[in-house]
Amino acid sequence: MSSRDLIETELKDIQKKRLLLSEKIKDEQLDLKGQEKLYQSFVLDMQDQEVNTNRLDVELDTRLSHLESHYVTTYEKANKQYKHVTNLEKANQTVNELKQAINRLGLVNLGAIDQYKKIMERHTFLTEQQDDLIEAKETLYSIIKEMDEEMIKLFSETFKQIQHAFTDVFKQLFGGGHAQLTMTDEDNILETGIDITARPPGKKPRTLDLLSGGERALTAISLLFAILRVRPVPFVILDEVEAALDEVNLIRFAKYVKLFSDETQFIVITHRQGTMEEADVLYGVTMQESGVSRLVSVKLEEADDLMTTS
Repeated sequence: MSSRDLIETELKDIQKKRLLLSEKIKDEQLDLKGQEKLYQSFVLDMQDQEVNTNRLDVELDTRLSHLESHYVTTYEKANKQYKHVTNLEKANQTVNELKQAINRLGLVNLGAIDQYKKIMERHTFLTEQQDDLIEAKETLYSIIKEMDEEMIKLFSETFKQIQHAFTDVFKQLFGGGHAQLTMTDEDNILETGIDITARPPGKKPRTLDLLSGGERALTAISLLFAILRVRPVPFVILDEVEAALDEVNLIRFAKYVKLFSDETQFIVITHRQGTMEEADVLYGVTMQESGVSRLVSVKLEEADDLMTTS
């Protein structure tokens, strides 16, 4: 895997983490909204109960006022003065009227105070949870911002280095010319694409799509070696990357691979003779017997010594 692939993989991993963090924030916000709706429901229920209690208080006051205005007495005084009943029929009528009045009063919620305490405790709990979620959201946004800033910094620095190396490697592999990398959106580095503009010797600058197959392959190889120059890796596999090159560019490619072989081990899958001539060891598969494959390896240094001895 090339350094560019590693960088892109790291960027994708970071973007996935960023996406996971964003999804987590959305989930927490949805949970917060649900808790807010539950809190509003509790508040509305408490308000309804308070309205009902006030209504009952008003009705009771009305009854007491009626007793005072019509009978010029209070409940306590009437209770003391009218203990003995002399007119049963009238007393029954009075009892019925009082029952009707009591029925009209309805039920008084004696547990309103306890319910209020429970609602207040729930309100306090939800408020604390809301504060914790808001703090967590701000922390996550801060972390995402720091990660974005670090990615932008690393990408910008690496892009400039690869851009400079790409121009230099392109000239060496093409024997002249000029090439450069440009961002499609420099104001949005985390989402930007990268354009490759190349000018082989004796030609006008062109985008990668307008180059010939060989030029396009050698330009891509130049970018690969530019990345290796900026971010060396210990191991690289190349699968017929030079298949479209002519003999002159093939020799340049093979020699350039040789230059990098001190720091990076290359395994090159190829059928081109020019590439094989620069290799240290050749590996091939032969079938001396039908259906039986055999791996053959040749160290070119030992082959040269054998030829000299012979």
